Amino acid sequence: MKLRIGFIGIKGGVGKTTLALSTAFYLSRKYKVLYIDKDLLSLGSLILGFNGVGFHKALADDLDKGQYEKRINDNFTLFKVFSSPVSETKLHEVVRNDKLTKAYLDVVNRNYDVIIVDYGRIFSISDPLVYDEYELFRIHFPEYAIAGIGITDAVLDDILSSVEYFENIRKKIGFKPLAFVINMVPQIDYVQKEIAEEVKRLRQALPCEVVTIPFIEEVMQYNNLRNREEMQIIGKIIEKYLVKS
Repeated sequence: MKLRIGFIGIKGGVGKTTLALSTAFYLSRKYKVLYIDKDLLSLGSLILGFNGVGFHKALADDLDKGQYEKRINDNFTLFKVFSSPVSETKLHEVVRNDKLTKAYLDVVNRNYDVIIVDYGRIFSISDPLVYDEYELFRIHFPEYAIAGIGITDAVLDDILSSVEYFENIRKKIGFKPLAFVINMVPQIDYVQKEIAEEVKRLRQALPCEVVTIPFIEEVMQYNNLRNREEMQIIGKIIEKYLVKS
């Protein structure tokens, strides 16, 4: 089975990028992985040390694919989509043509086992910066199962909003929910008790695994993303799904 997994959340700063990168590193030990950075700020690309201009800008300026694609290790490739939060909508309109499709397929059509998509923006079918790439993928790569990972911080109101968002997107596009993550749970007794009660409720309500990840200062500084065992939990869930399928 081949799998595309979107890391989605309704808020910024909840750890989508750190989890997506940690998962990509973990899975690349055994699987061929493409990491698609769809954060307007391209945080994942920056963490990986890549400063290319991005896919849309490179196409608009007739630059080579070294400006949006980078091999991180033998099994892990980065695809940076966006260039500038200010001008991205205009760039996308300029390059939305057959040239874009050809260049996109040249990157994605490499027989990847797992494609991880880091959605910095809220996933919306009415937002072309988010949806056009998804639709292009869905049309050209029907052999991939589409899955989703929902991510929130440990604030109860945020959890409720994020669950509603996760379920709405799941119903609209029909992805396979693999996990819902409550991230950055502080080591405070009353907070952990509240979160444990909420996890118990969510495990009855959601058709996927519900997991928590503690607050880890080292990870917040984007250090040691490859090796922190706590951050590998999503990779292990995905790996289990791949093996079963």
